[in-house]
Amino acid sequence: MTNGSPEPIPVAVVDPEQFNELMARLDKIDEKIEFYQGEKFLRAGKSVGRDLGAAYGACAGLIIILAYILFLYAANWTKVI
Repeated sequence: MTNGSPEPIPVAVVDPEQFNELMARLDKIDEKIEFYQGEKFLRAGKSVGRDLGAAYGACAGLIIILAYILFLYAANWTKVI
């Protein structure tokens, strides 16, 4: 507008019943998305936990084996080498 007055803001008129139906549908979609994301992160957490558990188990096994070897052959290093 050239005379300096602000531009009019467009107004949408919506039936309240249609608006409530639309909001209910959007809520259902939001619930489905949240459920999917939760399941996806749960699976990712399980796989990371499994991998970390295997790594910790391997490290613990190696430590136990090394401790056993050191305890068994502490006096005779010539048998180990």
